[in-house]
Amino acid sequence: MKTPSDDFIRKRFEDLDSRAYQQGYPVYTDFCDVAELMILHSMRFSCSVETNGGYDFSERQMACFMPSDAFLEGNTFPMKAVRIAPISPRFADTLTHRDFLGALMNLGIKRELMGDLLVEKSTNSCIMFCVDHIAPFIIENLVRVKHTDVSAAIIDFDESGFTPDFRSETLIITSDRLDSFVAAAAHTSRTQGSSLIDGEKVMINNRIEKSHTKAISEGDIVTIRGRGKFRVSEFAGQTQKGRMKVRIDWYD
Repeated sequence: MKTPSDDFIRKRFEDLDSRAYQQGYPVYTDFCDVAELMILHSMRFSCSVETNGGYDFSERQMACFMPSDAFLEGNTFPMKAVRIAPISPRFADTLTHRDFLGALMNLGIKRELMGDLLVEKSTNSCIMFCVDHIAPFIIENLVRVKHTDVSAAIIDFDESGFTPDFRSETLIITSDRLDSFVAAAAHTSRTQGSSLIDGEKVMINNRIEKSHTKAISEGDIVTIRGRGKFRVSEFAGQTQKGRMKVRIDWYD
């Protein structure tokens, strides 16, 4: 499937913003990927824009274009959280993110209708976020993942609050500046890392960051378009040459 161009994505966001502004009520997107969210956060709109993926620092998120005179109470994004789990855990295959996603897409569900899929290895289960109108279809029709019989059920968002799996890496950097982090995490030169920032391909905590000198702190979530997303977990001292050691956790 051909990937939409950046100009096409911008035009789509502009159209949704215009519709919400003119009609005076919120308008929602389907789930946007990281590239689309980066474009979204680089634009200016007539409406205010909120994003939500079902849990903190989710990768795929829906956007809401909100006119100034509209009001939303609570979490009213049109999404559901669905837990998918083996019916007989003892006899189940070990199921991966690819297995769950493949089974869902084999039902004919488009990727933009699904948010993140969080696989919980300890229970061999998955929590997925989806647009609300396809949740009943998933519950009725998703009966097998790989060779394992499964059941699916809608759960409260409070029940979905676990963190995804991480892959840890230790970076050696010269400073806590964003350009130093990007170059080290992307395993590229400082110049190429700076180009990623200038090209609006870097986000901190789901917001485009254009300042090369922006200081990064423990707990920050940094997304590099095309490379992935990581959490800054710990500043772990210095090397013998006085460089900084930082532990980051990549989202798998």
